[in-house]
Amino acid sequence: MNSALHHSNHRSAVSRQRGAATLIIVMLLFFVVAMVAAYTSRNLIFEQRSSANQARSTQALEAAEAGVQWTLAMLNGGRIDESCNLTADATYSTFRARYISTIDGYSTVVLRNRSNGQPLMPACVYNAGTSQWSCQCAIDSAASLPTVAGTEAKPMFRIRLMLLPAGARQDVVNIVSVGCTRPDASCLDPDNPAAPAGDAMAVVTAMTALKSSLVTPPGAAVTARVDISGGIGPLRGTNTDRATGGITFRAGSGISGVNPISLAGSPGSKSILTNDPVLAGMSDGERMFAVVFGMPSSMYREQPGTVVIGCTGGCNAATVNDFAQKNPGRPLWVEGDLTVDGDIGAAFTTSTPETQTLLDSEVPPTGPVTLIVNGQVTLTSGTVYGLLYARASDWDRGAGTSSAVQGGLIAEGRLSGIGTQQVVYDPQILTRLRTRHGTFVRVPGGWKDF
Repeated sequence: MNSALHHSNHRSAVSRQRGAATLIIVMLLFFVVAMVAAYTSRNLIFEQRSSANQARSTQALEAAEAGVQWTLAMLNGGRIDESCNLTADATYSTFRARYISTIDGYSTVVLRNRSNGQPLMPACVYNAGTSQWSCQCAIDSAASLPTVAGTEAKPMFRIRLMLLPAGARQDVVNIVSVGCTRPDASCLDPDNPAAPAGDAMAVVTAMTALKSSLVTPPGAAVTARVDISGGIGPLRGTNTDRATGGITFRAGSGISGVNPISLAGSPGSKSILTNDPVLAGMSDGERMFAVVFGMPSSMYREQPGTVVIGCTGGCNAATVNDFAQKNPGRPLWVEGDLTVDGDIGAAFTTSTPETQTLLDSEVPPTGPVTLIVNGQVTLTSGTVYGLLYARASDWDRGAGTSSAVQGGLIAEGRLSGIGTQQVVYDPQILTRLRTRHGTFVRVPGGWKDF
């Protein structure tokens, strides 16, 4: 009996010992599962944080790139107000005139600063409520950010225009765009921009330069690819510029019925160039256009800086002046016929304010125009200040007796008419068109985002 009882107790103890081992193994397995779960959770949290950081980084980079594209569009746009919106108010200047002063042709560009010497920096904030950017274009104040309501994400960008280091080309404008995932004063520091805590910042730079609206200014008061016929009323051409030799009329074929006035002491007849081999060698008007403007006409018309004026039923001076007043510094392309029945553009003089501290209180006049007419031009009265380029294959300028062109006149084909109009060669106007009018474009290889 005692032996049986002892045997039973022994089996109970063994059973209890076996149950304890199972419990320990189960606990170890639970511990391993918990460790695996914790490690997996740690990786998930890490991936979530990495994704959030990547999203913020991408958002900042896209905001900075948007700033570069926005600046290029603004440089090639018309007059703007303090909120960077287009305006027809002539008391405001263009974005280009507000921030850039071009001096000495292509060789030197001077940037406009605040009156205290600090940089002018426009800035924009994305308004998720309206799906639009709200901007501020500083005039003479520190960079500021427009107020945008709501709790949604509000990425921003701030723009600073800079020149290349001394010794490098000084005709290139460097656009420095700083993008941040939310508006903050630390992103507006021009010398040391930084992202707010927990957010991202990106910087994109792009070099830009002005593609002139007039690559090759004419060397004569009146130029025609084919011939010039003055008819009953002689066309007067005046050129007293010694740099061009006082050439008044230049054509690829014959010239008749004109009244040349050249340098003092020089016979006017000696200032007429007939059968010019360069003009005669141009097989069509498209080749002449490319020589004068540096690109095909289709490309020139589609430039961001070119203003196209639709004149299906014909336009007059008032129509052209309306566009010129809103878009100073931009070439005007008239699609259709034009009747010049009043002044177009404005004369440019050396007294026009062009100092580095030029602000909106010193807005320059509209100035001369680069006027390309893809149709007939009838000169009735008034003066065109600038370059008048007519694309008609056979241009009849009309019978007007009180109209003039001050700057230069080019006919892509044949020039005829019986009016007594006059063309005065003005090198100052043509130089201004060459050095200050045109489209800002990216310089190849001048982009980086690091």
